[in-house]
This record gives sequence, C-alpha cells and structure tokens, in this order.
Amino acid sequence: MQHLDLLNYSIKNLTSRKLRSYLTILGIVIGIAAIVTLISVAQGVNDFIMDQLGMLGGNWITITPGSLRQSIMGGTTGKVTTLDGNALRAIPGVTDIMYELQIMRVPVQYKNETANAIGGGWTTNVFSFTSLIEIGEGRPFKENERHVVVIGYNLANDLFKDKIQVNQLIKIGNTTFRVVGITKKSTGLAAATGSMVAMPLDDAREFLGNQRLPNQVDEIGVLVADGYDVDKIGEQVTAKMRQLHHVGEDNEDFTVMTPSFIAERVNLITGTLELFLSGIAGIALLVGGIGIANTMFMSVMERTKEIGVLKAIGATDNIVLEMFLLESSIIGLVGGAIGLMLAAIATLVLNYFGVPTEISPELAIFGLSFSVVVGAVSGFFPARRAARLLPVEALRYE
Repeated sequence: MQHLDLLNYSIKNLTSRKLRSYLTILGIVIGIAAIVTLISVAQGVNDFIMDQLGMLGGNWITITPGSLRQSIMGGTTGKVTTLDGNALRAIPGVTDIMYELQIMRVPVQYKNETANAIGGGWTTNVFSFTSLIEIGEGRPFKENERHVVVIGYNLANDLFKDKIQVNQLIKIGNTTFRVVGITKKSTGLAAATGSMVAMPLDDAREFLGNQRLPNQVDEIGVLVADGYDVDKIGEQVTAKMRQLHHVGEDNEDFTVMTPSFIAERVNLITGTLELFLSGIAGIALLVGGIGIANTMFMSVMERTKEIGVLKAIGATDNIVLEMFLLESSIIGLVGGAIGLMLAAIATLVLNYFGVPTEISPELAIFGLSFSVVVGAVSGFFPARRAARLLPVEALRYE
C-alpha cells in the first residue's frame, strides 16, 4: 500500500466513527485554543510594554534610592540627592541631569470642588527627557518659575464639573498655583499622566515639608549623549554612586536602571508568566492527548479482525503502525487547526476589550505542530499494539 492509500484509508476510518472522532478532536481543540490564547496574551503584554518603553528613547538612565533586594523585601533605606546628580555630570557622555520628587496623593481644589491626583516635582528638563509628558495646551514651566503647574488631560477635563483652562488657578494644599500647561490625551503608559500634577521641584519640596531631607530626591535621571553606549555609561554611573555612597556591590543602597536593564526584567517577568500560563493550558492538552490514546486503543480492539485480514493479505507491521499513527495525527492536526481558529477569535475579542495579544506566525506554527505531535505520541502505543498482533489470533478475535 502506498502512503497516500494509507492516508485515505485512515480518513475513511475516522469518518465512519464521526461522533467518537469529533469528541476526541474537541479535547485537542480546547487544549490548543487555550495554550495559544494564553501565550499570545503573554507575548502581547511583553510587546506592549516594550513598545511603550521604546517611546522613552534609549539614551537615558534612572537612579532610585534603595537596592532591588530592599524593594523586594518591602522597604528602602538608601537616599539619592542632588549632590549625587551633580557629581555624575563629570562622567563623559552625560549631557544632562533631571531630578524628581514624588507626591503620591495631591489634593487639588478647583472652585468649590476637590479631587485627588498623583504627581510631584521635576526640574524643567523633564519635558525633554521623556515623551510620556506631552503638552497639549499651554507650555511647560520655566527655570526658577514658582507656583505653576502642568496638569493632566483627565484632571483638566473630567474630574471637575467645569473644565480647567490654561492660566486658571487651582489650590494644592494651602498654596495657589497657576495652570500653565495641560498634557495631551494619551494611552498606554502615558495614560498615567492623565491625572497628574507636575510642579517645579522647589514647589514640591515645599509641599512635602520635612518628609524629605534637604537635597534629597526620589529619582535622578541621566541623559546620555548620542554615540555613547548607554550600558557602559550605566556601569560608570554605578561605580560613581558606590564611591559617593561608600558602599560595595553587595550593599548598594541605590538602583541604576538602563533601558536594557528594564527590558531584561520585563522579559523575565513576562517569560515566567508565559511559562505559567502554558503549564495551565498544557493540562487541557494533556487531557486531550489521553482522549486520543483512549480512542485509538478502543479502535484497535474494535478492529482486531480487520487488522488480522490486512496482515493475512500481506500488510506488514510497519503498514499497520503507520495506519494508526496517521489516524491519531489527523485527529491532532484537525484539532490544532480548529483550536488556532478559536484562539484567533479569542484574541480579537480580548483586543476589543483592551487586552494586548499577538499570535505570531511562529506561535501559530508551534501550536499546529504541537497538536500533531501530541496526536502522534498519544497514538503510538495503541498503534504499536495493533502492529504486533498476530494474524491468526486477530482473525480468531470475537
């Protein structure tokens, strides 16, 4: 028998037992649809985050107080100051330094209403450091300007009964500020700026009072000149900070983050998420594989006499083995194809509701190939059992 003849014969056997074949295929459909959908979510989240980080550019470094180990343990003991930033200016390739003071809760009063916002204080060059804060109306605040703010689009347009316009006055704490700029309406990571209040660094220090020490900041931003390797500059920044803080590698009280450092952490997190989700979906696929094995074992038992006839007229063990492997592989292939279609529909629905997903060609090929492999592996032992049947015993089977 030719391979094509065996394929046609296997398809006829499957279609003659339609209900059982459909139910077996259903197990593979659910497994492949689940695994492809969940992996696509993990990949989509990773790509979304990386795209958003790409908006920041690749020539910046941030320094925050406390080491990563301290952050994981639930607290930070280190401090970074403007003195650190000024010392970093001496590193070749560093073109500018930006400082930030964070204010987690900002009570904003406009007319007779009050709303809470997030924000903080920055040096004026923050607007050139990042593309996340884009001015839609008005302008950024200027050097040495006091009691002025740039507010987010949502804060200006959605949180109060009357919209806040440029040059109008708002009250933060006990201080009156003039709105000089309003950000653009944004999505993604930039959406966090929608409810922000950005004020000059000195105003933020005044608002925080004794919550911060003199010259203490919550973040130092380092801008690297074009043509310089950001990672190498990051190593120099780390060495300089150790020298300034009199610490070693094992007891650092600060964290230096470059774009590649953040990308590695994002990939690590999303990779772990992808592995976890794949494990969950793999359970469904395992159940589908067991279903194929069960179906093939039953098929061997029901067709024992048929196998005996085939062997009596010259079918070899390899032919019988191939016949049953083809049947189980076809179940895996059809289930994988339908599962991919369901996964594609599921990703469209998830995208509609704002969940980033992506089924790459590699993922689609993997899903289809994996389903065929699961089918073949699940059908191997039943197929081997069929191939080893002796013709005389098979013909005598009732």
